[in-house]
Amino acid sequence: MYIKDQCTETKQLSSLILHIHKSYNSLTTWIDIDKLLSTFGLDRKDILEQSPKVQESINTFSRRLPTYVTIKDVKKRWGNGQEDVYPVAQYEKLWGDMSSVDGVDCSYFVVSRQRGQQLKDPAQIDEWSRDGSAAYLNSLCKW
Repeated sequence: MYIKDQCTETKQLSSLILHIHKSYNSLTTWIDIDKLLSTFGLDRKDILEQSPKVQESINTFSRRLPTYVTIKDVKKRWGNGQEDVYPVAQYEKLWGDMSSVDGVDCSYFVVSRQRGQQLKDPAQIDEWSRDGSAAYLNSLCKW
């Protein structure tokens, strides 16, 4: 997570919240660190001194975040054209979207949705080439 502090120096920091909850999220967010800490009932001193108040404050704040439930079919691609579909229910709190929490000022930028999906396994090449990801990546490269 990228944080712009009061000195306007840009620093790359691991998100305290995501680290404590052992999650991963590639979301990039610009925040006022003191305002965010205040929303949690914390200040920089609490963080630097690793106060036990930090975990309690995060747990308390998490109750204010909505929990989203998504019911969907997930494909498992085994390769060689074989895939299975499994129904799943996914529960999550979106820590990067605090727009529904009273007292948190959020703004968003409109950005292009066109981007290539990550290719994590050779079994995904067929779908990756059909969903436009390969073409988009190709448009960015000079071969």
